[in-house]
Amino acid sequence: MYEAKGFQSTDFAELIRVVNDFLGSLEEGKMIDVKYNTVPLAVSIHTEYGVNPDTKYTAMIIIKK
Repeated sequence: MYEAKGFQSTDFAELIRVVNDFLGSLEEGKMIDVKYNTVPLAVSIHTEYGVNPDTKYTAMIIIKK
């Protein structure tokens, strides 16, 4: 049997930290895959250097139950 766990954040570094904490709590051999995705929260035509549109980062971890 398999299970999926989802995580999301607007800060990629925070998402990575949460995912790593979760993976560290798993028993060895339980993790199957990790999928990351980036979703823009707003359409922006602002092109000034260093200004990025709001983005949500997500991760899905597939594990053995």
